[in-house]
Amino acid sequence: MRSLTLVPVAIALLTPFLLGQAPSGTHPEAIFEEPENHAVSVERLLRYHDSGEYEREIREVANSARDFLESRFPGYLQKEAKLAAVFDIDETSLSNWDVMAACGFCSFATQTQLYRDKLFSNAHDPAIMPVLELFNFARDKGFAVFFVTGRPESQRDLTVSNLREAGYSGWADLFMQPDIPEGQPKPPARSFKPRNRQEIENKGYRVVLNIGDQASDLAGCCAVRVFKLPNPFYQLP
Repeated sequence: MRSLTLVPVAIALLTPFLLGQAPSGTHPEAIFEEPENHAVSVERLLRYHDSGEYEREIREVANSARDFLESRFPGYLQKEAKLAAVFDIDETSLSNWDVMAACGFCSFATQTQLYRDKLFSNAHDPAIMPVLELFNFARDKGFAVFFVTGRPESQRDLTVSNLREAGYSGWADLFMQPDIPEGQPKPPARSFKPRNRQEIENKGYRVVLNIGDQASDLAGCCAVRVFKLPNPFYQLP
């Protein structure tokens, strides 16, 4: 009989946990809220892209960057010290949307693996048009335009071909990262991209604009102004 009397007591003690409530005297840190279901997150990202909101926000940032160049350096055609604009590639100059959507917004590392496994190809990524327009504007006004990307050196030929196919031409240089041996960690963008921009300035340029979709694209030296494009799809350190 004693064991039977314990059952209601045990249920009473467990009920707050079963209902997701913390009994008095417990620490709230011990209770975890279930994350949003991945399928719901995927659907929200698809709606964000397909509604046109993603492109609208990109255009707002690109237009702000253009306004900055026009107002800060009106009529610039290499009349001053050499001025440079730096562009990231993935989700800035070129779109990987087809791969991101097809793999359910898997991590960027997984996307890279899919490229290597030939399940997808990034040889024909389309241009992000507001950024291509900004690129052409800066180049035509005499700014030296550089690409700084986290893509490895082994993808140089593919990347150059893709950029040209998408409409990018006349850039000053393309900075890619050394190939990392299998199993070794890749340095974060927040450490190697500032070094690349410093290399540009060491060549006598002044970087006046830096645009990218990741906070790590913009961290560290060197730029007069930085412009962050939206990217809720993945995050890179």
